[in-house]
Amino acid sequence: MTSASPLLSVRGLRTSFAGPQGQVTVLDGVDLDVARGESLGIVGESGSGKSLMLLSVLGLVKPPGRVEARAIIFDGKELEPGSSPGRLRAEGMALIMQDALTALNPSLTIGTQIGEALARHAGLRRGREQRERAEELMRLVGIPEPARRLAAYPHELSGGQRQRAMIAAALACAPKLLVADEPTTALDVTVQAQVLDLIAEMRERLGMGLVLITHNLGVVAEYCERVAVVYAGEIVESGPAVEVIASPRHPYTAGLLAALPRLDRLDDPIAPIPGMVPSPGERPTGCRFADRCALRSTPCDLPQALRPAGPSRLARCHLVS
Repeated sequence: MTSASPLLSVRGLRTSFAGPQGQVTVLDGVDLDVARGESLGIVGESGSGKSLMLLSVLGLVKPPGRVEARAIIFDGKELEPGSSPGRLRAEGMALIMQDALTALNPSLTIGTQIGEALARHAGLRRGREQRERAEELMRLVGIPEPARRLAAYPHELSGGQRQRAMIAAALACAPKLLVADEPTTALDVTVQAQVLDLIAEMRERLGMGLVLITHNLGVVAEYCERVAVVYAGEIVESGPAVEVIASPRHPYTAGLLAALPRLDRLDDPIAPIPGMVPSPGERPTGCRFADRCALRSTPCDLPQALRPAGPSRLARCHLVS
């Protein structure tokens, strides 16, 4: 691997689960790259597979789930699909989960939980050095009176403070890649912006790569350099975020953008995408978006491959020339 190689490179990722009729494929042949220091947005509706994609890479899919891949390479090292989360954190990956209230252990203080991360990944055992480092991390993520907050339990902090504490715990292992899975779930709008700004600031300050999983293309436009749009277990479009949002090449991406309210067009009706994401066991054999697409035609009955849609852009649609 050269210095120009991606920090994370995934090829042929496939995740399936046992069902009454056998294994049901949820993710199917996903290829994904994240450059060093890059911010990548993964976007799609609920049920599209966007969170499962990174959970599969992070080793957080448990039986009866099965993760396979032709290759998963992180920081120049090839990893076995389904590698333990502990090993991946040691290699430099960290995860911020959706809801800090459920992700944090309610029976342990914030200091204990950050201390566990420091002991495992920084070799700092209980004592003054660990406590000072934990306070430093809390201060880094903008929590006032860090010594007092470290003694608190998760329920004693506000939603925004809990999310910041979880970011501090993620940063304890000095990650090279930070995965943020819907990190503003259950937070009010003002706190959402603060948390997203904090994550962006930490990426810039610490030189980390960032994967931001979200359903909001507006968030991607503000915080991400590249975007991968996921639908029904496949990436259907990818490229520089500014270009994809300004000129989508896949009808699904265009539909997501049309469903966003516009501050400069408050009188315009929102145009939701008709129908729903098909369940894994009921996906069409051709284009998976065909049943919801106004541009459907005969070629859509055949499986669609990702094809070039311009410099550094790909789209899974036969209309791309």
